[in-house]
Amino acid sequence: MTVNCNRHVGGDAEAAQRLLPTDWPHRKASRLVALDSLSWHLQFHPAKKTGGPLLLLLHGTGSSAHSWSELIDPLTEFADVLAVDLPGHGFTRGAQARMMRLPAMAEVLQQLLAHLQCTGRLVVVGHSAGAPLAIEWALRFAKQMPGLTPIRIVGLNPSLVPPPLLYTTMLGPVVAPIATSSPMTGMLAFLAANTGMVDQLLDSTGSKIPESHRRHYRYLFTQPNHVQGAMEFMAGADLPGLLTKSHALSLPTSFLLGAQDAWVKELPLKNVIRSSFPTADVTTWTGGHLLHEERPAEVARFIQTIVLTA
Repeated sequence: MTVNCNRHVGGDAEAAQRLLPTDWPHRKASRLVALDSLSWHLQFHPAKKTGGPLLLLLHGTGSSAHSWSELIDPLTEFADVLAVDLPGHGFTRGAQARMMRLPAMAEVLQQLLAHLQCTGRLVVVGHSAGAPLAIEWALRFAKQMPGLTPIRIVGLNPSLVPPPLLYTTMLGPVVAPIATSSPMTGMLAFLAANTGMVDQLLDSTGSKIPESHRRHYRYLFTQPNHVQGAMEFMAGADLPGLLTKSHALSLPTSFLLGAQDAWVKELPLKNVIRSSFPTADVTTWTGGHLLHEERPAEVARFIQTIVLTA
């Protein structure tokens, strides 16, 4: 079946060109799609030949669609690709605080997919916090998509390890309102622009990524709305709640882990996967938390192999 996102070209390309920096990856593919209170930034990349599935790419907390930039060319060898900036991230505007929890974000993502009128087979690929979002979406909406058939979830460096109990029960409710307040996010954006904070943050992932990607992250973290969205998404994640209903997930799932991932440690992550996703395929490679940015061609082949055997 040929994938057909009927409205992928219906967004505002000119407004996207005005909004994005001139050096932004795949800028010509960018569209702004207005839907309720949100102005979504998305990039649709048609496959080089028909008959493949649609890959929906969901980035992690604090990132944007730019993080997939070096995977686009190899992925379009076999699939249509839809990469979005999640609410509160990148160039998607109009996010409300209530949208930053997994169930609400899955709901607005579902609204976007319905609006775009995509059909065919669907593989949802989520990096870091994008993986639990993919799972939340699948649990709620995978069987409610006329014409669109979800066939698999692929989680790259999935953020499925809950925060420490001390944070969850004591510090989280206190820190979250402070960290997500406008003065705090404004200060963090100022620090990002005037210190080496972003590079230190990227170094802490255990990944070595290209300078061009670092430059894009530096830009994003000078934007207060992006900083606020990242902090709210992080503060609003209810991983224990997601894991308690993971047994209801019917889609086949594959996870790719980084042995040097300093943000989501391999051993506790494997324990969570073994307990909550016992039928999932698990692969571990050398690399850090941004594995798809340091080994893009290999990760694209990994996804292709999964798709071809699905």
